[in-house]
Amino acid sequence: MPRYQNNIVIAVIFFGIIWAIAHGIQLQATSEPMQHYTRIVSLSPSITAMIQDLECEHLLVGVTQYHPPLSRKIPLVGTITNPNIEAIIALQPDVILYSKEDAVTQKLTMLQHAGFTNYCLPSADSFEAICSNYLTLAGILNKKKYALHKLTQYKSKRENLLHKITHNAIILLSANPFIAVSRRSYISNIFADAGIDNTLYYSKTRYPIVQQEFLIASDVDMIIVLSNDALPKGIVSTKKIIRIPYEGLYLYTPHHYCDSLQHVVTVLYGQ
Repeated sequence: MPRYQNNIVIAVIFFGIIWAIAHGIQLQATSEPMQHYTRIVSLSPSITAMIQDLECEHLLVGVTQYHPPLSRKIPLVGTITNPNIEAIIALQPDVILYSKEDAVTQKLTMLQHAGFTNYCLPSADSFEAICSNYLTLAGILNKKKYALHKLTQYKSKRENLLHKITHNAIILLSANPFIAVSRRSYISNIFADAGIDNTLYYSKTRYPIVQQEFLIASDVDMIIVLSNDALPKGIVSTKKIIRIPYEGLYLYTPHHYCDSLQHVVTVLYGQ
């Protein structure tokens, strides 16, 4: 056999072996059963809400305070900023879910060293990022097909509620102290979808503290207040004030994004 033909035969055999190995690895990967978690601890109210929306509340064995309404009593494992490590360990969860946004204060190193499986969802300040987190969580819970169906509904609902920017405003979380909402935040995106241009664009933080003088001097169509805090007369007498206290604004889920957008649009335009 000529040398070039011999080389071709060797190459064919070599690539055949490589294909067989790769195919075998693929078959092994696809045949491995998916991980099924049955004891979940959620260290974020928003993650807890998404788990509920994916019809997996029955898998929760621990949640933080200020969680959304639950259908049953679930043990508390501290607050979102200060989880009780001992309480979490005692529950022996098979997975712990938390958000990168809260991880800085949660001090979860002990749990990681103890060998618990954990997943950290990225920070999310837009509808698209929240939908991405929703799909990631659905993958962990083996509910991806269901999540895709739900997201189709949420995206359609949001699309039907979108308004062109027609007004500008300063948005306040509270009035004691004056905590504003910057354009970098999730809440600001909801108001942008509702047709409100948030003029607080320069802040490097999501929720900066501002001064009364700044509010009085601002040239805006309105000040939107997301609480029932009393405002000083100097602001009330010179600015149009619209109050929209709504708890759904503080849960970062596709469901709550759409519900909050619906509520804001209804308050602003009566729709």
